[in-house]
Amino acid sequence: MIRFMLKLGSCLVVMAVVTSAQAADQPRPAADVARELLQVYGKKLDSLAYIPAIGAYGRLRFGQLTNDPAMQEQVFSLIEQPQPVPKSHVEFAGHLLYAGVAHLPESPVQMNALAVVRRAADQLFDPADPQRIRSPGPHEMSDAVFMCGPILCEAGALTSDARYFDGAVQYLTEMRTLRMRDDGLYQHGHLCDAAWGRGNGFPAVGTSWCLTYLPQNHIGRAELLMQYQRHMAALLPYQTTDGLWRQVIDVPDAYQEFSATAMIGFAMQRGLREGSLDRATYQPAVDRAWQAVCDRIQPGGKLIDVCEGTGTQKTLADYLNRKAIRGVDDRGGAMALLFATERLTAEK
Repeated sequence: MIRFMLKLGSCLVVMAVVTSAQAADQPRPAADVARELLQVYGKKLDSLAYIPAIGAYGRLRFGQLTNDPAMQEQVFSLIEQPQPVPKSHVEFAGHLLYAGVAHLPESPVQMNALAVVRRAADQLFDPADPQRIRSPGPHEMSDAVFMCGPILCEAGALTSDARYFDGAVQYLTEMRTLRMRDDGLYQHGHLCDAAWGRGNGFPAVGTSWCLTYLPQNHIGRAELLMQYQRHMAALLPYQTTDGLWRQVIDVPDAYQEFSATAMIGFAMQRGLREGSLDRATYQPAVDRAWQAVCDRIQPGGKLIDVCEGTGTQKTLADYLNRKAIRGVDDRGGAMALLFATERLTAEK
């Protein structure tokens, strides 16, 4: 009897291995991953900084994609209180949550959300000349491509006012002059030319988001699209065999980083969905990134290797020494939700 059970056990082990190998060939459904993340992330909005706001945006988007009004109502309840005028770039990006609500015509708070988006976008223009976008300062980090560009294009799409599109294109052009290196990667700050991981994730997400809403006939679209494709092509060779991008993109010894991978994966998935990237070239990379992100989400929303918050650093060594967070992390969770909902959109 014992021998029989051992033999049976061996058989079962072989069957389990085959089943596991077969399952590994199939990407995990985005809806399952999003539901797991939403148990922890996107539940609160203690400020309109981009981290909690993008988490809530993921909840809103998931509710829209799954026809779950209750999920959307949860987000509506978060934005009932009046919000102050944004005073920093992280708050401009936080207003993308209001843009998401403003795109929902059935929403009872749509008109208020639209007014909040427009008020935020207007803050990026010169008070002395409302038609002229404020130029980024010489110390501006590459993060600003995401922090400022998308809210301008969202305002343009929601109001059909061309000055927002013009402002976004001008701003992103000036940011490329400041921060895009000759090899197509972005250096993060002005003190050294390190291609920090999230410092490339922000321009990737920001530019792909802008291209979603920038009109096809806009005079600046062709150049913006070309520069987006150039950035994606520059990033592609640096994806590791595990499917991730590193804490510093082009340094082989840098650790493989969760949030930059989710952000670059989102940007490439968006480009595939909109026909801006070659599917044969980029779909395998996106699939590997998705698998890598899924493998690094643990029960309870715990994530593996999210870089801590990072301002401009003085040297490459300073970027390489940034802490890798393991556990619940709102920034990593928000970016994973962004990737998951974009993946879900593609699945549908």
